[in-house]
Amino acid sequence: MHWAQWATFVGGAVAVVMPAVAAAPPPKPQYTPPLSGIPMPVEFQVLQDRYHEQILGSLGTQGCTNDSIAKRRSWDDLDDETRKDYIRAVHCLASKPALTDKSLAPGAVNRLDDFTYIHINQTNIIHQSGYLLPWHRLFMWQLEEALRNECGYKDYLPYWDNARFSADQSKSRVWDGNATTSFGGNGAPRTPPVEGGPDSTRLLLLPGLAVEFWLPMPLGTGGGCVTTGPFTNLTLTLGPVAKPVRDTANKYGYLPTRRCLARSFDPGYTGGASLTWANATSILSSGDIGQFRDGIERLWHRQSHTFIGGDGADPFSPTNDPAFYVLHAQIDRLWAIWQGQDLQTRTYAIAGNRTFFGIPLDYAPDVPPSLATIEDRMEMGLGGRPLAREGMPTTELGRCYIYV
Repeated sequence: MHWAQWATFVGGAVAVVMPAVAAAPPPKPQYTPPLSGIPMPVEFQVLQDRYHEQILGSLGTQGCTNDSIAKRRSWDDLDDETRKDYIRAVHCLASKPALTDKSLAPGAVNRLDDFTYIHINQTNIIHQSGYLLPWHRLFMWQLEEALRNECGYKDYLPYWDNARFSADQSKSRVWDGNATTSFGGNGAPRTPPVEGGPDSTRLLLLPGLAVEFWLPMPLGTGGGCVTTGPFTNLTLTLGPVAKPVRDTANKYGYLPTRRCLARSFDPGYTGGASLTWANATSILSSGDIGQFRDGIERLWHRQSHTFIGGDGADPFSPTNDPAFYVLHAQIDRLWAIWQGQDLQTRTYAIAGNRTFFGIPLDYAPDVPPSLATIEDRMEMGLGGRPLAREGMPTTELGRCYIYV
């Protein structure tokens, strides 16, 4: 099977009873055209406005309220101090010891590796399946909580506003290479150069499935270590997992493999062609969750990872690149906006199999495909096993945030 088939939270003596008066809904966030990038088109803005109205109108006076709701913002709209604080907190997690049992992942060294381990462990269950969206929503919320509670980050998880920079992603503050306020730039050119050029592809084997699945991966324009930005000295120890050869000795990359963070930008393949306002609006116009998830998978998810390339494009261990989280925050944002068109019917909607394309896993090859439900338990690592439905709302069950 090839990638072409991937196209899938009393005072007073007398009491006077007054008629109930509905409280005025809180004001929705106002859209301000950006100073850089492509402005949000009207069609997308209408959908985002509806989402804001629905979310803010659903809040009460206890739990998640208008006063307590966190605002997740575009990386490009943060001030420099907030960007620096986020980068500092990521390095802080990288300096703290891992909590993952070493017998499970000998290569897990730091707290960032805890997240990479469980993503590797669950990859064949949380991609091209019904769990893609709720699992990653909880996963990123856990990362946000770790940044804030363990490392003192003061703001909330930002997103990579990639449609805004579809003409040239390097114009985004995510990728401008600034040493303290970006995620850095491309990886160094491969040495020696790969025959065939950046548009060539190689096949990578995805382990753990009952059938062989080879994933074509564009080579991109770099391939070596990241040379700019705050992660030039980041040392990785888990992964890679998807490889051009069968690696029986280190099947899932759990054994320590010390190396730098690598990227291989592929702007021609995924920039202006895919990560556009038009595609984002088309995805949000989906009539049901099956269409929505299919649109995310076909038009957005893979393309976002492939643009970054290198470690960020490995389906199992893309979390090795800190940019993973702003990438998936954008996907979570699109899902939140889609849900916000009709919270009553869409918040707990689910569609998809329980494994990658419904393919059996190699340790249970005879298990037939089955559909995911909101009552299924998901493995989140470090003992967390929430129900799928717990990963669906953004303003309940301890979560309280809105994308602006």
